[in-house]
Amino acid sequence: MARTTTENRRLRAASAPVAGRAIVRDFSGGGARAEITFDARTAYDFVISLNVAAGEDADLLPEDAAWLKRARASLPDALREDLEVCFGAASSGAFHALPSFIVARPDVTDAASFVAAFDGMTPDALARSILFDLLRTVGADDLVDPILDGDPAAVEKAMERIDEREKTDVAGFLREPGMAVSRMRATLDAWLPLYGEVEPRIAQMLERDVAARKVDRASLDADTLIERTTGGLRFLAEPQIRRVILAPSYFARPFNYIYQGADWRLFGYPVADAVVEGGDLGSPPQAVVRLYRALGDATRMRVLKLLADRDWYLTELAQQLELSKPTMKHHLA
Repeated sequence: MARTTTENRRLRAASAPVAGRAIVRDFSGGGARAEITFDARTAYDFVISLNVAAGEDADLLPEDAAWLKRARASLPDALREDLEVCFGAASSGAFHALPSFIVARPDVTDAASFVAAFDGMTPDALARSILFDLLRTVGADDLVDPILDGDPAAVEKAMERIDEREKTDVAGFLREPGMAVSRMRATLDAWLPLYGEVEPRIAQMLERDVAARKVDRASLDADTLIERTTGGLRFLAEPQIRRVILAPSYFARPFNYIYQGADWRLFGYPVADAVVEGGDLGSPPQAVVRLYRALGDATRMRVLKLLADRDWYLTELAQQLELSKPTMKHHLA
């Protein structure tokens, strides 16, 4: 079982005024800064590994890329289809709801305890939880009960709030949430023993990554800590966010997987090259490989040109380049 590594750091506003900046005493109730938490539980990496197994890109060691190919091939055809539907690019919001279970349950430390917690919930409770997370972000959480009751009008009303590019993918889950949860449960149960083959080694990587960031945690302010840990992402503080969770992941490489709850944000950030085991000393650093991959792709060059002018949200970039958000995420690797 992987050990939970939780390092807390309370963020404080600077006590001294900065020249040229207005000095404020804020009584609005929104001045408290979020708590930054490093959390190396392998449960997060297990969830992300399902997305990678379903076909998303990842920077893995050669032996792990070979393992992934064998593990996927060992699944029956029906389960491979469920893997793609439940955890691939078409999974949309349903897949992104799973880390909420881990955030809410400190006792869920590894893949086995995550699957046990998931299996311990009734299908109705699971569907309700996933639907709530899916619809909350578009302001439609009041439609959860009518949808679970089979009201087609509620489904159509919810669909009106979903991004146009995601409607096809989300429609199946909204119309038959119970069936979707059953397929998800079967896929998790099948993937658990396969991930277990590599989990102990990955747990060590995650803990080494958090340990290697000890100096950063002690010396950097919140914004800089998040930006350096994630490799460049800037977090804009929001009054309702009380906690920012930084969870290292091997299978996330080279992406940052971003999840959100009502009062928390989670960054599943890629572990540093330096902590990955067994790398070929003759191979170039992955950061260099990714740079030249970006320079050789016209779409990525357009992205770089846009980002040179200002910060963009993922959705804004996707709309600007007329791409889906999953495709946009691929180009941001």
